[in-house]
Amino acid sequence: MTPKPVSETELRQWGSCLLNPSATLVDRSRALWGLRHAAEPLALELLADFVCNYVKPSPIANDLLQHEAAYCLGQRGNPEAIPYLLEAIRNDKHVVLIRHEAAEALAALSGCDGVNIDEIEKSLKEFANSSITELAETCQVGLKRIEWIKSKKTKHEASQSPCDLAVQFFPNTIDPAPSFTTDENYTDEQLRDLLMDPSKDLFTRFRAMFTLRDHVLQAIMDKTSPEKPASLLAEGLTAPGSALLRHEVAFVLGQLTVACTVPPLSTCVRQINEHPMVRHEAAEALGSILGELEGKFLTSNVKSSVPKEYENQARDVLKEFTKDKEPVVRESCVLALDVADYIASPEQFQYAAVPQN
Repeated sequence: MTPKPVSETELRQWGSCLLNPSATLVDRSRALWGLRHAAEPLALELLADFVCNYVKPSPIANDLLQHEAAYCLGQRGNPEAIPYLLEAIRNDKHVVLIRHEAAEALAALSGCDGVNIDEIEKSLKEFANSSITELAETCQVGLKRIEWIKSKKTKHEASQSPCDLAVQFFPNTIDPAPSFTTDENYTDEQLRDLLMDPSKDLFTRFRAMFTLRDHVLQAIMDKTSPEKPASLLAEGLTAPGSALLRHEVAFVLGQLTVACTVPPLSTCVRQINEHPMVRHEAAEALGSILGELEGKFLTSNVKSSVPKEYENQARDVLKEFTKDKEPVVRESCVLALDVADYIASPEQFQYAAVPQN
Protein backbone atom coordinates (compact mmCIF):
# COMPACT_ATOMS: atom_id res chain seq x y z
CA MET A 1 0.00 0.00 0.00
CA THR A 2 1.40 3.39 -1.03
CA PRO A 3 1.76 5.79 1.91
CA LYS A 4 -0.37 8.91 1.83
CA PRO A 5 1.69 11.93 0.73
CA VAL A 6 2.76 14.24 3.53
CA SER A 7 3.39 17.93 2.99
CA GLU A 8 6.74 19.48 3.80
CA THR A 9 5.04 21.65 6.41
CA GLU A 10 3.65 18.66 8.25
CA LEU A 11 6.89 16.69 8.01
CA ARG A 12 8.77 19.60 9.54
CA GLN A 13 6.17 19.87 12.29
CA TRP A 14 6.79 16.21 13.14
CA GLY A 15 10.52 16.82 13.01
CA SER A 16 10.21 19.81 15.34
CA CYS A 17 8.14 17.78 17.78
CA LEU A 18 10.71 14.99 17.73
CA LEU A 19 13.45 17.48 18.61
CA ASN A 20 11.43 19.22 21.31
CA PRO A 21 12.54 18.09 24.79
CA SER A 22 9.51 19.87 26.26
CA ALA A 23 7.09 17.73 24.26
CA THR A 24 5.79 14.60 25.92
CA LEU A 25 7.58 11.34 25.24
CA VAL A 26 4.36 10.03 23.70
CA ASP A 27 4.04 12.94 21.26
CA ARG A 28 7.70 12.68 20.26
CA SER A 29 7.28 8.95 19.68
CA ARG A 30 4.20 9.41 17.51
CA ALA A 31 6.01 12.05 15.46
CA LEU A 32 8.93 9.65 15.02
CA TRP A 33 6.69 6.87 13.73
CA GLY A 34 4.92 9.30 11.43
CA LEU A 35 8.29 10.05 9.85
CA ARG A 36 9.07 6.35 9.62
CA HIS A 37 6.00 5.71 7.47
CA ALA A 38 6.27 8.84 5.32
CA ALA A 39 7.79 8.08 1.92
CA GLU A 40 9.26 11.53 1.34
CA PRO A 41 13.09 11.89 1.41
CA LEU A 42 12.72 14.72 3.91
CA ALA A 43 11.38 12.22 6.45
CA LEU A 44 14.61 10.26 6.21
CA GLU A 45 16.67 13.43 6.63
CA LEU A 46 14.74 14.43 9.74
CA LEU A 47 15.15 11.01 11.33
CA ALA A 48 18.85 10.97 10.45
CA ASP A 49 19.36 14.44 11.91
CA PHE A 50 17.86 13.26 15.20
CA VAL A 51 20.01 10.14 15.34
CA CYS A 52 23.29 11.71 14.31
CA ASN A 53 23.39 15.26 15.60
CA TYR A 54 22.34 15.03 19.24
CA VAL A 55 24.16 13.36 22.10
CA LYS A 56 23.95 13.82 25.84
CA PRO A 57 24.02 16.18 27.65
CA SER A 58 21.87 17.83 24.97
CA PRO A 59 18.28 17.83 26.26
CA ILE A 60 17.17 16.77 22.79
CA ALA A 61 19.06 13.47 23.02
CA ASN A 62 17.00 10.49 24.14
CA ASP A 63 18.39 6.96 24.04
CA LEU A 64 15.05 5.23 23.56
CA LEU A 65 13.78 7.51 20.81
CA GLN A 66 17.12 7.71 19.01
CA HIS A 67 17.45 3.93 18.96
CA GLU A 68 13.91 3.73 17.54
CA ALA A 69 14.83 6.30 14.91
CA ALA A 70 17.87 4.22 13.91
CA TYR A 71 15.61 1.18 13.63
CA CYS A 72 13.26 3.15 11.39
CA LEU A 73 16.11 4.20 9.10
CA GLY A 74 16.84 0.53 8.44
CA GLN A 75 13.23 -0.51 8.01
CA ARG A 76 12.45 2.20 5.46
CA GLY A 77 14.68 0.44 2.95
CA ASN A 78 16.39 3.60 1.67
CA PRO A 79 20.08 3.27 0.65
CA GLU A 80 20.43 6.98 1.39
CA ALA A 81 20.32 6.12 5.10
CA ILE A 82 23.62 4.23 4.99
CA PRO A 83 26.05 7.12 5.64
CA TYR A 84 23.92 8.34 8.54
CA LEU A 85 23.83 4.89 10.10
CA LEU A 86 27.59 4.57 9.76
CA GLU A 87 27.99 7.92 11.48
CA ALA A 88 25.81 6.72 14.37
CA ILE A 89 27.69 3.43 14.73
CA ARG A 90 31.03 5.23 14.85
CA ASN A 91 29.93 7.82 17.39
CA ASP A 92 31.22 6.50 20.71
CA LYS A 93 29.30 9.23 22.54
CA HIS A 94 26.14 7.28 21.77
CA VAL A 95 25.11 4.51 24.16
CA VAL A 96 25.34 0.92 22.96
CA LEU A 97 21.56 0.75 22.46
CA ILE A 98 21.76 3.33 19.68
CA ARG A 99 24.97 2.03 18.09
CA HIS A 100 23.69 -1.55 18.07
CA GLU A 101 20.41 -0.46 16.47
CA ALA A 102 22.26 1.52 13.82
CA ALA A 103 24.36 -1.57 13.02
CA GLU A 104 21.27 -3.75 12.81
CA ALA A 105 19.63 -1.17 10.55
CA LEU A 106 22.69 -1.14 8.31
CA ALA A 107 22.53 -4.92 8.02
CA ALA A 108 18.80 -4.71 7.27
CA LEU A 109 19.56 -2.54 4.25
CA SER A 110 21.99 -5.10 2.82
CA GLY A 111 19.24 -6.93 0.95
CA CYS A 112 17.58 -3.83 -0.49
CA ASP A 113 17.71 -2.74 -4.11
CA GLY A 114 20.38 -0.23 -5.00
CA VAL A 115 22.63 -1.09 -2.06
CA ASN A 116 26.32 -1.94 -2.38
CA ILE A 117 26.28 -5.05 -0.20
CA ASP A 118 30.07 -5.35 -0.25
CA GLU A 119 30.44 -1.89 1.26
CA ILE A 120 27.99 -2.75 4.03
CA GLU A 121 29.88 -5.98 4.66
CA LYS A 122 33.13 -4.03 4.95
CA SER A 123 31.57 -1.60 7.42
CA LEU A 124 30.12 -4.34 9.62
CA LYS A 125 33.50 -6.09 9.74
CA GLU A 126 34.93 -2.88 11.19
CA PHE A 127 32.94 -3.45 14.39
CA ALA A 128 32.53 -7.23 14.46
CA ASN A 129 35.32 -7.52 17.03
CA SER A 130 34.34 -4.51 19.10
CA SER A 131 34.90 -4.69 22.84
CA ILE A 132 31.22 -3.70 23.19
CA THR A 133 29.59 -7.12 23.12
CA GLU A 134 26.14 -6.10 21.87
CA LEU A 135 27.60 -4.05 19.02
CA ALA A 136 30.01 -6.82 18.02
CA GLU A 137 27.29 -9.47 18.08
CA THR A 138 24.95 -7.31 16.01
CA CYS A 139 27.63 -6.94 13.36
CA GLN A 140 28.43 -10.66 13.44
CA VAL A 141 24.78 -11.57 12.86
CA GLY A 142 24.60 -8.97 10.09
CA LEU A 143 27.65 -10.44 8.37
CA LYS A 144 26.11 -13.91 8.49
CA ARG A 145 22.95 -12.50 6.97
CA ILE A 146 24.99 -11.04 4.13
CA GLU A 147 26.58 -14.45 3.56
CA TRP A 148 23.09 -15.94 3.40
CA ILE A 149 21.86 -13.27 0.97
CA LYS A 150 24.80 -13.93 -1.33
CA SER A 151 24.36 -17.71 -1.17
CA LYS A 152 20.62 -17.75 -1.73
CA LYS A 153 21.07 -16.14 -5.13
CA THR A 154 22.49 -19.46 -6.31
CA LYS A 155 20.71 -21.86 -3.96
CA HIS A 156 17.22 -20.33 -4.39
CA GLU A 157 16.75 -20.69 -0.66
CA ALA A 158 14.21 -17.90 -0.52
CA SER A 159 11.69 -19.94 -2.48
CA GLN A 160 11.84 -22.66 0.17
CA SER A 161 11.63 -20.38 3.16
CA PRO A 162 8.56 -19.86 5.35
CA CYS A 163 9.44 -16.17 5.54
CA ASP A 164 6.57 -15.44 3.14
CA LEU A 165 4.20 -16.08 6.04
CA ALA A 166 5.95 -13.46 8.16
CA VAL A 167 5.74 -11.01 5.25
CA GLN A 168 1.96 -11.43 5.25
CA PHE A 169 1.76 -10.55 8.94
CA PHE A 170 4.57 -7.97 9.08
CA PRO A 171 4.87 -6.56 5.54
CA ASN A 172 7.06 -3.60 6.51
CA THR A 173 9.56 -5.43 8.71
CA ILE A 174 13.03 -6.65 7.71
CA ASP A 175 14.25 -9.47 9.95
CA PRO A 176 17.92 -9.58 11.03
CA ALA A 177 18.07 -13.29 10.13
CA PRO A 178 15.97 -15.59 7.92
CA SER A 179 13.93 -18.52 9.13
CA PHE A 180 15.18 -21.99 8.31
CA THR A 181 14.03 -23.47 5.03
CA THR A 182 10.88 -25.57 5.09
CA ASP A 183 12.71 -28.71 3.98
CA GLU A 184 14.80 -28.64 7.18
CA ASN A 185 11.60 -29.55 9.04
CA TYR A 186 12.61 -28.75 12.62
CA THR A 187 10.16 -29.52 15.41
CA ASP A 188 9.21 -26.84 17.91
CA GLU A 189 11.31 -28.55 20.56
CA GLN A 190 14.35 -28.79 18.31
CA LEU A 191 14.07 -25.09 17.53
CA ARG A 192 13.81 -24.26 21.22
CA ASP A 193 16.92 -26.33 21.89
CA LEU A 194 18.86 -24.50 19.17
CA LEU A 195 17.66 -21.16 20.50
CA MET A 196 18.84 -21.99 24.01
CA ASP A 197 22.19 -23.55 23.03
CA PRO A 198 25.10 -21.14 23.71
CA SER A 199 27.48 -23.43 21.81
CA LYS A 200 25.71 -22.55 18.55
CA ASP A 201 26.58 -19.41 16.65
CA LEU A 202 24.20 -16.49 17.12
CA PHE A 203 22.99 -16.52 13.53
CA THR A 204 21.80 -20.12 13.92
CA ARG A 205 20.06 -19.24 17.17
CA PHE A 206 18.41 -16.23 15.52
CA ARG A 207 17.19 -18.44 12.68
CA ALA A 208 15.72 -20.89 15.18
CA MET A 209 13.93 -18.02 16.89
CA PHE A 210 12.39 -16.70 13.68
CA THR A 211 11.37 -20.19 12.60
CA LEU A 212 9.57 -20.66 15.92
CA ARG A 213 7.87 -17.34 15.25
CA ASP A 214 6.73 -18.68 11.90
CA HIS A 215 5.33 -21.77 13.61
CA VAL A 216 3.27 -19.48 15.83
CA LEU A 217 2.04 -17.59 12.78
CA GLN A 218 1.16 -20.85 11.02
CA ALA A 219 -0.90 -21.93 14.03
CA ILE A 220 -2.73 -18.61 13.95
CA MET A 221 -3.37 -19.02 10.21
CA ASP A 222 -4.63 -22.57 10.80
CA LYS A 223 -6.85 -21.37 13.66
CA THR A 224 -5.15 -23.76 16.07
CA SER A 225 -3.59 -22.86 19.41
CA PRO A 226 -0.27 -20.99 19.09
CA GLU A 227 0.51 -21.44 22.78
CA LYS A 228 3.00 -24.30 22.48
CA PRO A 229 5.44 -22.68 20.02
CA ALA A 230 4.90 -19.28 21.66
CA SER A 231 5.75 -20.67 25.09
CA LEU A 232 8.85 -22.40 23.75
CA LEU A 233 9.88 -19.16 22.09
CA ALA A 234 9.37 -17.29 25.36
CA GLU A 235 11.91 -19.57 27.00
CA GLY A 236 14.40 -17.62 24.92
CA LEU A 237 13.95 -14.69 27.32
CA THR A 238 16.40 -16.59 29.53
CA ALA A 239 18.64 -17.82 26.70
CA PRO A 240 22.22 -17.97 28.00
CA GLY A 241 25.12 -16.10 26.50
CA SER A 242 23.58 -13.16 24.67
CA ALA A 243 21.52 -10.16 25.78
CA LEU A 244 21.19 -9.32 22.09
CA LEU A 245 19.37 -12.59 21.45
CA ARG A 246 17.14 -12.21 24.49
CA HIS A 247 16.12 -8.72 23.44
CA GLU A 248 15.24 -9.98 19.97
CA VAL A 249 13.09 -12.73 21.52
CA ALA A 250 11.20 -10.04 23.42
CA PHE A 251 10.73 -8.03 20.22
CA VAL A 252 9.32 -11.07 18.41
CA LEU A 253 6.94 -11.84 21.28
CA GLY A 254 5.69 -8.28 20.93
CA GLN A 255 5.02 -8.91 17.25
CA LEU A 256 3.05 -12.07 18.01
CA THR A 257 0.94 -10.79 20.94
CA VAL A 258 0.14 -14.27 22.29
CA ALA A 259 -1.41 -13.87 25.73
CA CYS A 260 0.34 -16.82 27.38
CA THR A 261 3.68 -15.00 27.05
CA VAL A 262 2.64 -12.24 29.46
CA PRO A 263 4.05 -14.03 32.56
CA PRO A 264 7.57 -14.62 31.15
CA LEU A 265 7.68 -11.10 29.71
CA SER A 266 6.59 -9.69 33.07
CA THR A 267 9.30 -11.68 34.81
CA CYS A 268 11.83 -10.28 32.35
CA VAL A 269 10.84 -6.67 33.06
CA ARG A 270 11.13 -7.37 36.79
CA GLN A 271 14.69 -8.72 36.45
CA ILE A 272 16.59 -5.62 37.50
CA ASN A 273 19.93 -7.33 36.83
CA GLU A 274 18.98 -8.06 33.22
CA HIS A 275 20.41 -5.85 30.48
CA PRO A 276 18.22 -2.73 30.02
CA MET A 277 17.92 -3.42 26.28
CA VAL A 278 16.18 -6.72 27.10
CA ARG A 279 13.92 -5.29 29.79
CA HIS A 280 12.87 -2.35 27.62
CA GLU A 281 11.96 -4.64 24.73
CA ALA A 282 9.97 -6.89 27.08
CA ALA A 283 8.07 -3.85 28.34
CA GLU A 284 7.18 -2.78 24.82
CA ALA A 285 6.04 -6.32 24.04
CA LEU A 286 3.75 -6.25 27.07
CA GLY A 287 2.22 -3.03 25.77
CA SER A 288 1.45 -4.61 22.41
CA ILE A 289 -0.12 -7.68 24.03
CA LEU A 290 -2.10 -5.59 26.50
CA GLY A 291 -3.56 -3.51 23.69
CA GLU A 292 -4.66 -6.63 21.86
CA LEU A 293 -6.21 -8.13 24.99
CA GLU A 294 -8.12 -4.97 25.83
CA GLY A 295 -8.92 -3.92 22.30
CA LYS A 296 -11.46 -4.47 19.62
CA PHE A 297 -9.30 -6.84 17.57
CA LEU A 298 -10.18 -9.97 19.55
CA THR A 299 -13.60 -11.50 18.99
CA SER A 300 -15.74 -12.08 22.03
CA ASN A 301 -15.38 -15.86 21.97
CA VAL A 302 -11.57 -15.65 21.82
CA LYS A 303 -11.45 -12.97 24.48
CA SER A 304 -13.53 -15.06 26.86
CA SER A 305 -10.93 -17.83 26.67
CA VAL A 306 -8.06 -15.55 27.72
CA PRO A 307 -7.54 -15.31 31.48
CA LYS A 308 -8.25 -11.81 32.74
CA GLU A 309 -5.16 -11.98 34.93
CA TYR A 310 -2.98 -11.66 31.82
CA GLU A 311 -4.40 -8.19 31.19
CA ASN A 312 -4.09 -7.23 34.83
CA GLN A 313 -0.55 -8.54 35.14
CA ALA A 314 0.68 -6.74 32.03
CA ARG A 315 -0.81 -3.40 33.05
CA ASP A 316 0.33 -3.72 36.67
CA VAL A 317 3.92 -4.49 35.69
CA LEU A 318 4.06 -1.61 33.22
CA LYS A 319 2.65 0.82 35.76
CA GLU A 320 5.07 -0.38 38.42
CA PHE A 321 8.15 0.08 36.26
CA THR A 322 7.30 3.56 34.97
CA LYS A 323 9.45 4.52 37.97
CA ASP A 324 12.38 2.21 37.20
CA LYS A 325 15.84 3.66 37.71
CA GLU A 326 16.83 2.79 34.12
CA PRO A 327 15.54 5.59 31.84
CA VAL A 328 15.10 3.34 28.81
CA VAL A 329 13.02 0.88 30.87
CA ARG A 330 10.75 3.41 32.55
CA GLU A 331 10.24 5.31 29.28
CA SER A 332 9.42 2.06 27.49
CA CYS A 333 6.79 1.34 30.13
CA VAL A 334 5.27 4.79 29.63
CA LEU A 335 5.12 4.29 25.87
CA ALA A 336 3.87 0.72 26.23
CA LEU A 337 0.90 1.87 28.29
CA ASP A 338 0.16 4.56 25.71
CA VAL A 339 0.41 2.08 22.84
CA ALA A 340 -1.89 -0.33 24.68
CA ASP A 341 -4.50 2.37 25.26
CA TYR A 342 -4.21 3.49 21.66
CA ILE A 343 -4.66 0.00 20.25
CA ALA A 344 -7.64 -0.61 22.50
CA SER A 345 -9.38 2.66 21.60
CA PRO A 346 -12.18 2.28 19.02
CA GLU A 347 -11.58 5.87 17.86
CA GLN A 348 -7.99 5.27 16.75
CA PHE A 349 -6.56 3.24 13.89
CA GLN A 350 -2.83 4.01 13.76
CA TYR A 351 -0.37 4.87 16.51
CA ALA A 352 1.94 6.99 14.37
CA ALA A 353 1.19 10.60 13.55
CA VAL A 354 -0.79 10.72 10.31
CA PRO A 355 -1.02 13.47 7.68
CA GLN A 356 -3.91 15.85 8.19
CA ASN A 357 -4.03 17.34 4.71
